[in-house]
Amino acid sequence: MGSMRTRLAALARIAGALLGLLAVSHLTTWFRGLPTTYTMTGPSMAPSVGVNDWFLARPAAPRLQRGTMVLMRFRDEGEDHRVLRRVAGLPGDTLTMLGGKLAVNGEVAGWPFRVLEPRADRTLDGPVPGTIYSWGPVVVGDDSVFVLSDLRDMAGWPDSRFLGPIPRGLIEDEYVALLWRASQ
Repeated sequence: MGSMRTRLAALARIAGALLGLLAVSHLTTWFRGLPTTYTMTGPSMAPSVGVNDWFLARPAAPRLQRGTMVLMRFRDEGEDHRVLRRVAGLPGDTLTMLGGKLAVNGEVAGWPFRVLEPRADRTLDGPVPGTIYSWGPVVVGDDSVFVLSDLRDMAGWPDSRFLGPIPRGLIEDEYVALLWRASQ
C-alpha cells in the first residue's frame, strides 16, 4: 500500500511539473516582455492614435502581421527615436498607392488612412519612385517590412515612402492598446 502511495505521489509531482511547464510556455508566448507606455507626439497615426494620446506597446512578435502598428527605431540628426507606424507590407509583398489608397498584392488595405492636403502632392526623392500619394509597385525584400503612417501627407514622415523598406531589426515594439485619448 505504501509503495502505491509513493508511486501516485511521484506521478502527481510529475504531472504538476508538466502542467507548470505548459502554463509557463503558454504565458511566455502571449507575454513576450514587459510592456512600455508611450505618448504620441505628432498627428501621423490619427485617427487611430492622436497627438498626446498615451498607448501601451510590448516587444514585437517574431512574425509581424499586416496592419499591426509597430514602433520602429529611427535615427535622425544623431538622435534615436521610436516612431509608431503601421506594417503595410511583409517580405515578398507588392505594394502600390494611388491617391493615398494603398493596395497590397492587388487588394486595397483595410485599415484607416487620411489625406488632408491632396493638392500638396510632391515627388518622393528617396528609394521609392513616385509621389507621396501615388507610387509603386514596390516589392518588399527579405527580412524587411514596409511601414506607413496613417496620415499620407508630409506629416507622415518618416515612413517607407521616404526611407524604403525597413530592416526587420529596426522594429522594436508593437502597439497593444490605447491607454488615454487626449485628442478629440
